[in-house]
Amino acid sequence: MPYVAGPDLTGYELEALWDDAAFGFKHWHQCKRIRVMTESAWLRAATIMFGPFFPGQIQLFKLAELDPAKTWITRKGRGGS
Repeated sequence: MPYVAGPDLTGYELEALWDDAAFGFKHWHQCKRIRVMTESAWLRAATIMFGPFFPGQIQLFKLAELDPAKTWITRKGRGGS
């Protein structure tokens, strides 16, 4: 699952946070790889902090790293960083 947060993201509204959480719980075991692309320091920190609680693999990328991010998310298997 790709997740891209552009430079205009400054925070979450409560309804958006609830919608994202509901989607995540509904599809908890379907997302084997989650690609998070952002420059946001708080979102990167949150991803690192909560990443171990997800059943799939999570990888952080900067917005300029589109090609490596595409390669990582489409690679078969669970290996790679």
